[in-house]
Amino acid sequence: MKSWSKRELGLSALVVLAAVIAPYVVAQFLGRLLPGSATLFLLFLYAWIAALVMGTPFFLWARQGRRIWPWILGLAVCLGLLLLLATDLNAADDLLAVITGYHNNEATGFLLLFAMLTCGGMLFGVALAAAVAWVLRKIDY
Repeated sequence: MKSWSKRELGLSALVVLAAVIAPYVVAQFLGRLLPGSATLFLLFLYAWIAALVMGTPFFLWARQGRRIWPWILGLAVCLGLLLLLATDLNAADDLLAVITGYHNNEATGFLLLFAMLTCGGMLFGVALAAAVAWVLRKIDY
């Protein structure tokens, strides 16, 4: 296994940022075009766009022999922390109020939902990319 260069680590950080921003932008655009009954479709699309944005470059890096498991582990820990935070919405709201300065339980719930969708999609994309790259590498030998 090859270690990551500084350039690749910088690019991977940009990919993570793009995976957070891209679903929001696409959902905002499609939300204006689609009727109000398409909310579940937009939530489904939210996770899949994050998976696609994360999976594509990580598949290429996994094919080059880069270690992907630390990214999978980090995303799994982040998703677990978000799920733990979602078990007590009042505590999550208090924690968010320290940053924002105001309390809003409903907004906190939706923020956690979108964060879980994004993080889950990113985790699925990286895990799928690593699995497919591993299978293809075994076929190449």
